[in-house]
Amino acid sequence: FFQKTSTGRALRAVADDHQAAQSIGIPLNRIWVIVWFVAGITALVAGIIWGSKLGVQFSLTTVALRALPVIILGGLTSVPGAIIGGLIIGVGEKLSEVYLGPYVGGGIEIWFAYVLALVFLLFRPQGLFGEKIIDRV
Repeated sequence: FFQKTSTGRALRAVADDHQAAQSIGIPLNRIWVIVWFVAGITALVAGIIWGSKLGVQFSLTTVALRALPVIILGGLTSVPGAIIGGLIIGVGEKLSEVYLGPYVGGGIEIWFAYVLALVFLLFRPQGLFGEKIIDRV
């Protein structure tokens, strides 16, 4: 799809450089509608599959909120970074609960991921595998 069709090529061009794509006549508004439509359909299908397999209950919000530190840790633009970030957060939560939990009264695995994400935002805001953005004035 991305290699052979004109819409796929337009999507790739807009992903690379908005201004250059617009300068050669690609309508950005149409491309953004396509991108958001595909993202919405993908989220819809994932939600339907998740809901039919595991059920739908209020506690799903904790799953979604636990994904945020993983994405921050791995980098917003990197899928392998998100995988590595998830492993680091998962292992870190369990190790911190075992070794640091008795000193702080337990329950550390609930907030450990957010503290780790905050530390990463302070020292490496692009995450482990994220692209470093350099702005020149």
